Amino acid sequence: MSILKVVHYGDPVLRTPAKEVPKVSSRIQKLVDDLFDTMYEYNGVGLAAPQVGESKRIFVLDCSTDEKPMPQMVFINPVIVKKEGAIVSWEGCLSFPNVFIDVKRYAKITVRAKDAKGRTFTVTPEPGSLLCRAIQHELDHLNGILFIDHLIDRFGTEELLKNNHLPPIDPNRILAEPDLDQVLQCSI
Repeated sequence: MSILKVVHYGDPVLRTPAKEVPKVSSRIQKLVDDLFDTMYEYNGVGLAAPQVGESKRIFVLDCSTDEKPMPQMVFINPVIVKKEGAIVSWEGCLSFPNVFIDVKRYAKITVRAKDAKGRTFTVTPEPGSLLCRAIQHELDHLNGILFIDHLIDRFGTEELLKNNHLPPIDPNRILAEPDLDQVLQCSI
């Protein structure tokens, strides 16, 4: 098991859709172990393979809290099969040191994926929970989408990126999310 280098915003691998994993081999299982080791080293709750320079559709999560222990989770070739509602979520990312912003996310999702042994599973996390938001955040990494693409405050985010010596936002990457915007407007 190894601690891997986490790539930062600006590295092209973060904007490249990751490749499907055809088989859960011993090499993939080692990558999963390394992702967990790296995630814990940097005090994260999730880490996707592209964040360590591996263009593979894999991410790991540990959303345990003192109040609510949870098992480690491995997602290989994940797909959201159902999504509804909307929430505003305060998020950070290991590829964006010291940057935390409000983003739009779905309130409820159902995801299908394979685990570290290649078995298919489906999960529907508690709506709005850390697990629900973390799955969406990490799955975005596999599609070349970053949390800043879901931003609410463009100018505040620009300032945070600048202050942390990270590249500016690409305005063409900001996602139009009318379904989320509509739900959020109704809830105000």
